[in-house]
Amino acid sequence: MYQDPKRVRTRYGALNLDEYEARLIDALVDYTGIERAALLRQLVLKEALETLGLGDLDGPSVGQYAG
Repeated sequence: MYQDPKRVRTRYGALNLDEYEARLIDALVDYTGIERAALLRQLVLKEALETLGLGDLDGPSVGQYAG
């Protein structure tokens, strides 16, 4: 079904947030219209790329969906 079976997403981990953090994420979801799981995946991967010094790669970002 998939051209590359390694691209199939599976649950990798859980994220525990306090009420304030959750409200911030929910506000960002409401603002951008991006599904929560997709938004969190995008934020995590963006941070990982920036940490590795690869943050300048072209790709969609949360800011492109906002506004």
